[in-house]
Amino acid sequence: MSRQDAFAHLKKDAQEPVKIIPQARTQKRDNRAWDRAHRGMSYRIPSSLHVQAKDIRATILGLAHQHMTSTSSVANALMGFSLAHVRQGKLVIEARPNANRRKMILTWAESSEWPQEIQPAKRAIKMGNANVVLTYRWGKDVSTQIKALAGTEVSVGEVVVFLLSYAVEAHKQGHLRLKEEAFVVSQKVSPTW
Repeated sequence: MSRQDAFAHLKKDAQEPVKIIPQARTQKRDNRAWDRAHRGMSYRIPSSLHVQAKDIRATILGLAHQHMTSTSSVANALMGFSLAHVRQGKLVIEARPNANRRKMILTWAESSEWPQEIQPAKRAIKMGNANVVLTYRWGKDVSTQIKALAGTEVSVGEVVVFLLSYAVEAHKQGHLRLKEEAFVVSQKVSPTW
Protein backbone atom coordinates (compact mmCIF):
# COMPACT_ATOMS: atom_id res chain seq x y z
CA MET A 1 0.00 0.00 0.00
CA SER A 2 1.44 3.34 -0.99
CA ARG A 3 1.59 6.26 1.36
CA GLN A 4 -0.29 9.39 0.45
CA ASP A 5 0.45 12.88 1.66
CA ALA A 6 -2.53 14.13 3.67
CA PHE A 7 -1.53 17.73 3.05
CA ALA A 8 -0.97 17.50 -0.69
CA HIS A 9 -4.01 19.63 -1.47
CA LEU A 10 -2.73 22.35 0.88
CA LYS A 11 0.63 22.47 -0.82
CA LYS A 12 -1.09 23.43 -4.06
CA ASP A 13 -3.10 26.27 -2.52
CA ALA A 14 -1.54 27.53 0.74
CA GLN A 15 -4.43 29.94 1.41
CA GLU A 16 -7.06 27.20 1.58
CA PRO A 17 -6.92 26.70 5.41
CA VAL A 18 -7.45 30.43 5.91
CA LYS A 19 -10.50 30.34 3.66
CA ILE A 20 -12.00 27.51 5.72
CA ILE A 21 -11.91 29.49 8.98
CA PRO A 22 -14.93 31.79 9.28
CA GLN A 23 -14.30 35.44 10.02
CA ALA A 24 -15.19 36.72 13.46
CA ARG A 25 -18.18 39.01 13.57
CA THR A 26 -18.14 42.12 15.69
CA GLN A 27 -21.03 42.01 18.09
CA LYS A 28 -22.54 45.02 19.76
CA ARG A 29 -24.06 44.64 23.17
CA ASP A 30 -27.75 45.19 22.70
CA ASN A 31 -28.73 44.65 26.30
CA ARG A 32 -27.26 47.25 28.65
CA ALA A 33 -29.35 46.06 31.60
CA TRP A 34 -26.29 45.04 33.61
CA ASP A 35 -24.68 48.45 33.06
CA ARG A 36 -27.85 50.20 34.18
CA ALA A 37 -28.16 47.97 37.25
CA HIS A 38 -24.48 48.37 38.21
CA ARG A 39 -23.75 52.01 37.55
CA GLY A 40 -20.46 53.50 38.59
CA MET A 41 -20.70 55.87 41.53
CA SER A 42 -18.81 59.09 40.88
CA TYR A 43 -17.45 61.40 43.55
CA ARG A 44 -15.99 64.85 42.92
CA ILE A 45 -12.83 65.34 44.94
CA PRO A 46 -12.04 68.70 46.58
CA SER A 47 -9.03 70.49 45.06
CA SER A 48 -6.96 70.09 48.24
CA LEU A 49 -7.12 66.30 47.83
CA HIS A 50 -6.44 66.03 44.08
CA VAL A 51 -2.90 64.67 44.52
CA GLN A 52 -3.96 62.17 47.17
CA ALA A 53 -6.92 61.03 45.04
CA LYS A 54 -4.65 60.51 42.01
CA ASP A 55 -2.24 58.47 44.15
CA ILE A 56 -5.11 56.34 45.43
CA ARG A 57 -6.37 55.83 41.88
CA ALA A 58 -2.89 54.72 40.73
CA THR A 59 -2.53 52.42 43.75
CA ILE A 60 -5.91 50.80 43.11
CA LEU A 61 -4.99 50.34 39.46
CA GLY A 62 -1.68 48.76 40.50
CA LEU A 63 -3.48 46.38 42.88
CA ALA A 64 -5.96 45.50 40.14
CA HIS A 65 -3.10 44.59 37.80
CA GLN A 66 -1.38 42.62 40.55
CA HIS A 67 -4.50 40.60 41.39
CA MET A 68 -5.71 40.42 37.76
CA THR A 69 -9.10 41.97 38.45
CA SER A 70 -10.94 45.24 37.85
CA THR A 71 -10.31 48.49 39.69
CA SER A 72 -13.91 48.48 40.91
CA SER A 73 -13.40 45.09 42.51
CA VAL A 74 -10.31 46.32 44.38
CA ALA A 75 -12.01 49.58 45.38
CA ASN A 76 -15.05 47.64 46.59
CA ALA A 77 -12.87 45.41 48.79
CA LEU A 78 -10.98 48.41 50.19
CA MET A 79 -14.18 50.34 50.85
CA GLY A 80 -15.78 47.30 52.50
CA PHE A 81 -12.78 47.03 54.84
CA SER A 82 -12.97 50.71 55.81
CA LEU A 83 -16.74 50.69 56.31
CA ALA A 84 -16.48 47.54 58.44
CA HIS A 85 -13.96 49.34 60.66
CA VAL A 86 -16.30 52.32 60.92
CA ARG A 87 -19.17 50.03 61.98
CA GLN A 88 -16.94 48.23 64.52
CA GLY A 89 -15.71 51.51 65.98
CA LYS A 90 -12.08 50.92 65.00
CA LEU A 91 -12.14 53.91 62.68
CA VAL A 92 -13.72 57.12 63.90
CA ILE A 93 -14.37 59.93 61.49
CA GLU A 94 -14.03 63.31 63.13
CA ALA A 95 -14.76 66.49 61.27
CA ARG A 96 -12.61 69.47 62.22
CA PRO A 97 -13.35 73.02 61.18
CA ASN A 98 -11.22 74.76 58.60
CA ALA A 99 -11.52 78.52 58.34
CA ASN A 100 -10.81 78.48 54.59
CA ARG A 101 -13.67 76.15 53.73
CA ARG A 102 -17.36 75.74 54.38
CA LYS A 103 -16.95 72.02 54.92
CA MET A 104 -14.79 70.08 57.40
CA ILE A 105 -11.54 68.14 56.86
CA LEU A 106 -10.68 64.58 57.94
CA THR A 107 -7.62 63.18 59.71
CA TRP A 108 -6.56 59.68 60.76
CA ALA A 109 -3.54 57.64 61.85
CA GLU A 110 -2.74 53.92 61.79
CA SER A 111 0.05 51.86 63.35
CA SER A 112 2.35 49.63 61.32
CA GLU A 113 3.25 45.96 61.72
CA TRP A 114 4.18 44.07 58.54
CA PRO A 115 4.91 46.69 55.88
CA GLN A 116 3.94 45.91 52.31
CA GLU A 117 4.90 47.70 49.17
CA ILE A 118 2.26 48.52 46.55
CA GLN A 119 3.42 49.04 43.01
CA PRO A 120 1.49 51.91 41.43
CA ALA A 121 0.33 51.58 37.86
CA LYS A 122 2.91 52.08 35.13
CA ARG A 123 0.84 54.44 33.05
CA ALA A 124 0.38 57.91 34.41
CA ILE A 125 -3.08 59.34 34.47
CA LYS A 126 -2.79 62.85 33.07
CA MET A 127 -5.30 65.34 34.25
CA GLY A 128 -5.14 69.09 34.07
CA ASN A 129 -6.55 71.48 36.60
CA ALA A 130 -10.00 70.08 35.94
CA ASN A 131 -12.07 68.44 38.62
CA VAL A 132 -10.81 65.08 39.82
CA VAL A 133 -13.53 62.45 39.97
CA LEU A 134 -13.24 58.94 41.37
CA THR A 135 -15.71 56.47 39.84
CA TYR A 136 -16.11 52.89 40.99
CA ARG A 137 -18.87 50.30 40.71
CA TRP A 138 -20.10 49.39 44.15
CA GLY A 139 -23.58 48.85 45.46
CA LYS A 140 -26.06 51.53 46.35
CA ASP A 141 -25.82 50.47 50.00
CA VAL A 142 -22.10 51.37 50.03
CA SER A 143 -22.86 54.72 48.44
CA THR A 144 -25.61 55.34 51.01
CA GLN A 145 -23.22 54.55 53.87
CA ILE A 146 -20.61 56.92 52.45
CA LYS A 147 -23.16 59.73 52.10
CA ALA A 148 -24.40 59.09 55.65
CA LEU A 149 -20.85 59.36 56.98
CA ALA A 150 -20.33 62.62 55.10
CA GLY A 151 -23.51 64.18 56.37
CA THR A 152 -23.64 67.92 55.77
CA GLU A 153 -20.29 68.80 57.32
CA VAL A 154 -17.90 66.93 54.98
CA SER A 155 -17.93 66.53 51.21
CA VAL A 156 -18.69 63.02 49.98
CA GLY A 157 -15.56 62.95 47.82
CA GLU A 158 -13.42 63.69 50.86
CA VAL A 159 -14.98 60.78 52.76
CA VAL A 160 -14.28 58.47 49.79
CA VAL A 161 -10.62 59.57 49.69
CA PHE A 162 -10.37 59.18 53.46
CA LEU A 163 -11.84 55.67 53.53
CA LEU A 164 -9.87 54.42 50.52
CA SER A 165 -6.61 55.87 51.85
CA TYR A 166 -7.29 54.22 55.22
CA ALA A 167 -7.68 50.83 53.54
CA VAL A 168 -4.64 51.36 51.29
CA GLU A 169 -2.53 52.21 54.35
CA ALA A 170 -3.86 49.13 56.13
CA HIS A 171 -2.87 47.03 53.10
CA LYS A 172 0.60 48.59 52.95
CA GLN A 173 1.12 47.91 56.65
CA GLY A 174 -0.07 44.33 56.44
CA HIS A 175 -3.41 44.69 58.26
CA LEU A 176 -5.45 44.01 55.11
CA ARG A 177 -4.84 41.18 52.70
CA LEU A 178 -6.64 40.95 49.38
CA LYS A 179 -7.30 37.41 48.24
CA GLU A 180 -8.64 36.20 44.95
CA GLU A 181 -11.74 34.04 44.80
CA ALA A 182 -12.92 32.14 41.77
CA PHE A 183 -16.36 32.78 40.36
CA VAL A 184 -18.30 31.20 37.52
CA VAL A 185 -18.95 33.20 34.40
CA SER A 186 -21.77 31.98 32.19
CA GLN A 187 -21.79 32.46 28.47
CA LYS A 188 -24.45 32.16 25.82
CA VAL A 189 -23.93 29.44 23.27
CA SER A 190 -25.34 29.96 19.82
CA PRO A 191 -25.65 27.34 17.07
CA THR A 192 -23.54 29.45 14.69
CA TRP A 193 -20.15 31.01 15.12
